[in-house]
Amino acid sequence: MKIWLPVIRGGSGTDVFTRRLASALEKRGIRTQVSWFPACFEFAPYLLRYVTPPSGTTIVHANSWNAFSFYRHGIPLVATEHLGTLDQAPGFRSSLQKMYHSTFIRRFVERSMTRAAAVTAVSRYAADTIDQAGMRRDVKVIYNWIDTHRFRPPTAASAIRKPESRQTRLLFMGNPSVRKGADLLAPIMRELGPSFTLTYTAGLQSRALSDVAANMRNVGRIDDEDEIIRLYQDTDILLFPTRQEGFGLAALEAMACGVPVIATRGTALPEVVEDGVTGMLCPEGDVPAFVTACRLLGADRHLWQTTSAGARRRAEMLFSEDIIIPQYIGLYEALLSGTP
Repeated sequence: MKIWLPVIRGGSGTDVFTRRLASALEKRGIRTQVSWFPACFEFAPYLLRYVTPPSGTTIVHANSWNAFSFYRHGIPLVATEHLGTLDQAPGFRSSLQKMYHSTFIRRFVERSMTRAAAVTAVSRYAADTIDQAGMRRDVKVIYNWIDTHRFRPPTAASAIRKPESRQTRLLFMGNPSVRKGADLLAPIMRELGPSFTLTYTAGLQSRALSDVAANMRNVGRIDDEDEIIRLYQDTDILLFPTRQEGFGLAALEAMACGVPVIATRGTALPEVVEDGVTGMLCPEGDVPAFVTACRLLGADRHLWQTTSAGARRRAEMLFSEDIIIPQYIGLYEALLSGTP
C-alpha cells in the first residue's frame, strides 16, 4: 500500500493534517508521499489533473476542495472535508467570500464528491454540511487526532501547576483572522486587565493584528512542533473565540497538554470541547461571556484542576493517534479489497 497525499498549500490546519497523517502512517509501516502545490492552484485546481501520481500509488487522499483534480483511473480516491465551507450560516464572511465559496468552491467540492470512492470528514459538523448540500450521504466521520505521547502535560502533576498568586496566562493559537475571532482578543484582554496575559501567534499565514491590548504578546509564526508544545505547556487556558471550525485542532492540542479551553459554542467545537468538563463554551462573539469565563476559570483553582484533568482525559480517550489512524488504515484496506 502506498498513499499519495497531494495538497495545495493553504496555510491552514489542512496542511498540518497532511503532514501529520503522512507521519502517522509511515510509523505504522505504510508508505506515503506528500506532493505540495502552490496556493495559486486553489483557484484553478483542474490544472493539476495531468500530474502523474508517484510510482506505486494505490490510494489517493486529498482535500475535498480539489480532490477531483487528483482522480486517476484505477486508483481509489479519498476526499476529506476539513472546514465545512458549504455552511452558509456564518455571518463573518464578506459578500465576496460568500460568492467565492458558493460558486467556485461548491462546484469543486461537488466534483470531488462525485469522483471520490470514499468521503471522510473531520467532524460531524463538517460531514453534515456535505449531506445538507445534497452531495453525499455516506460521509464517514474520522476525527482529527493528536499524538498524546508528544502533546502532553509538562509533568504528571500538571493539574496543580497553576499557582493562585500570579497572572493567569492565556494563549491564542492560530491564524489571527476574523473567522478565528482574533478581532475579539483585544476587547477581551482590555476588560480582563493586568491580572491576565495573552500570548498569541501569527498563525501559518503570518498575519498581524491591527488591534492589540497592553497585556498581549505576539510570538510570531511558529513552525517547530516542539516549540508549539512548550507554548501549550507554559499556559493556563487556551482562549479560542473562533467563529467557525471544521474541527478545532488548537483546542485538541491544548487539551492533550492538560490546558482547559474557552471556546465558542458552535460549529464543530462542542464535539471537541465538553462544556464544564474540559473547559467552557461561550456564545459566538460575546465578549462579556468570554471575559466571565476567563475570570471564573482563572480564579477557581479547583475548577481549573478538574477541567485540566478532564481535557487530558478526553484527548486520550477520543482523539489519540492510536485510536484515529487505524480508522484511516481500515478505510484504505477496504477500498483496496473492494469492500463497501
